[in-house]
Amino acid sequence: MYRVLIADDDILMREALHVMIAKDSAFKVVSMTDTGERAVRVCKEDVIDIVFMDMQMPGITGLEASRIIHQSNPEISIYILSAHAANVLIRSAAQSQVKDVLEKPITYSCLKKIMENYKTEHEDSVQNQLEILASYLRNKDFGDFYDGIAGVIDEIYAIGGEDPVRLIKLFTYLGQNLLDTRSVYGDSGNISELFPINEVLIPDRKTSELWLFRVMDYLFRQNSIGRYPLLENIFIYIEKHIKEDITLNSIIENCAISQGYLSRIFREQFKVSVTEYLHMRKLHLAKGYFYFTEDSIAEVAFRLGYNESSYFSKVFKKFENMTVKQYKKKIRLDSSGKKTEI
Repeated sequence: MYRVLIADDDILMREALHVMIAKDSAFKVVSMTDTGERAVRVCKEDVIDIVFMDMQMPGITGLEASRIIHQSNPEISIYILSAHAANVLIRSAAQSQVKDVLEKPITYSCLKKIMENYKTEHEDSVQNQLEILASYLRNKDFGDFYDGIAGVIDEIYAIGGEDPVRLIKLFTYLGQNLLDTRSVYGDSGNISELFPINEVLIPDRKTSELWLFRVMDYLFRQNSIGRYPLLENIFIYIEKHIKEDITLNSIIENCAISQGYLSRIFREQFKVSVTEYLHMRKLHLAKGYFYFTEDSIAEVAFRLGYNESSYFSKVFKKFENMTVKQYKKKIRLDSSGKKTEI
């Protein structure tokens, strides 16, 4: 879903735009404001894809607000609304930072064409990956997600190339749309606040994979809590003890729940056992340690509550289909830009 900001000091114009935009389910008006200053602030604090901005508002003009927004968020598509859209000076001043200057009052046919063009430009990029990730959530299959995440990441990088700005836009779009699937439960949240991503993390697909795992794990947990509220305490306990020798038995002993019931509802919501989920969570952390530190296999195993490094290595190979040494070699070669052979 594409997120729209409307900035116009005319309340009737704001409402009219809102009604017309709402006719296309691919777009959602997430904020409306009556000043340029507030429009700038919204674009800094929220994820915005398109802005419809009145030319003349109290305080700074729509053109000045557009210039500020474009400087920090050049990927946002900005449309200026003006009663003098044909004015050459206005168009000349706006051409470097806005997509177009639209004649007020704007018609639905004009707005519809803009939205259709926007979808054509954007939906052929990561829509397939968004649908794949959404299907993991719909099917409640954490195991399939765990196995498929690397392929999704590869496809995103094939689309975004080496452009960090475009990659951030793609991942932000994916993350926000996945969060928005939870709007039925209330406020879906802002992906940039819950899971920040920046140009430091984005160049390497391994760090992006770690980021996407966190987003999806959060959504799996929140969806399951929505169905079974008692799982909230289970996940709080898991978060607190994930780096320890946590087991199914320790969970049921400390969370006052029967083993049979927990196992049943957990498999219903994740299609993996509690123990398998714990291993996947630990391996996610392990991959972060291997990427960001020089810790040995034994050191990482101990940090994650595995008493024997040999057992940790066995678990790693089972879930990753490669040994720890092969994985460490792969991330070294990937980071150096060389082709990996395992």
